[in-house]
Amino acid sequence: MSIAFCWQFRSATKAVLPICNSCIHKFYATQALKAHVETAVVPKKLPQIQEIIPDFPNVIQNASSSEIGFWQSERGLKVKDTLLTATGRLLRLFVSIERYNNYWESCVVQNARAVEKFNMYDEYVNTRHGAEWAACLLVLQLGGAVKLVTDDRWVDDADHFRTPKKKDCTIDAIDLRNSCVSYNGLRFLHRLGYVRYLNVADCPHFTNECMTRLHPLADTLEYLDVSGTQISPESFSYLRVFPRLRWLNLSRLQNPDKLTALLPYLYEILPPECVVVLNDNIAAERYGTLIPYRSSRDSNRDQSLDKNPGIGDPVVFNQIYGENALKVQDVSHVHQMWKTPKQSERRRTQLTAMNTHSKIAMKTLVEYIKKAEKYPPLL
Repeated sequence: MSIAFCWQFRSATKAVLPICNSCIHKFYATQALKAHVETAVVPKKLPQIQEIIPDFPNVIQNASSSEIGFWQSERGLKVKDTLLTATGRLLRLFVSIERYNNYWESCVVQNARAVEKFNMYDEYVNTRHGAEWAACLLVLQLGGAVKLVTDDRWVDDADHFRTPKKKDCTIDAIDLRNSCVSYNGLRFLHRLGYVRYLNVADCPHFTNECMTRLHPLADTLEYLDVSGTQISPESFSYLRVFPRLRWLNLSRLQNPDKLTALLPYLYEILPPECVVVLNDNIAAERYGTLIPYRSSRDSNRDQSLDKNPGIGDPVVFNQIYGENALKVQDVSHVHQMWKTPKQSERRRTQLTAMNTHSKIAMKTLVEYIKKAEKYPPLL
């Protein structure tokens, strides 16, 4: 029975009791909702970013099988672990315990030397051209990217590194994702005067000791990404030295349960407006925007250096995509605002060579020989 029919029948008969209680209740509820439509709470599903901003570019690169390869896929990692475990158990039969312990110590030393070689700071360049210029070359040497205050784009290749004047070389942002930057390599930070953005996500050698090297950026650092690194909650006390920090990515760290329990402590030592991200499960290398290296008119000529077009500026971001469009809780928003550079093929090759050289391969093999101690002998 419809609501309208029941209501007309009730008015015509002037009955004391309602003819249809369910219909009358629905009618009164409908009228109350119309009268208080502004205060009524209607649950709804939050739309995706593409629905909020239709022209918002996608900064997350697709991870196709051709890009990551079989041995980096989930199935490939399991197969590789099985093969290396079997190899370690087999080599354990022919290598004495003392010998592979010596191998282990030797590989650790050689691996440390190889990492330090990539993190060597050129004091001659520092003396001749300044600390900022030498720091840029070191970041590029490590397979990273850098953005200057006076530049309109990122640079991840030394051949494209241009500045109007060497004295105007002031670093604004540093991208060291997936690089082998270490404690000694970060010593160049104490000579920098202005860095607002630092990304060291998925760096295998970024440990708790490296957090102690970040204090020279205390007065300027606003965005810090340490997701997927080797730091532990014990190093979070160093975060209190950043009074201007707005965004912090702590995803994919060790002991995530312990990290969640420390959230009240983090909010106590961090600035009130700082946003902490814990749910970024996308690999750091998949974020990126293409860098416009060459001029559209002449492919052999760099684009002219203009003033900062709003990279890292929330006001400009909101002007482009609409009022209050920036949601710093969304990692893709931050990467789009900073135009985090896409890792080129040259850069990927450089990073792969640093992280898979022969000394690391030997160290990995010795690790699996030591791991074989937990298994019974094959023979």
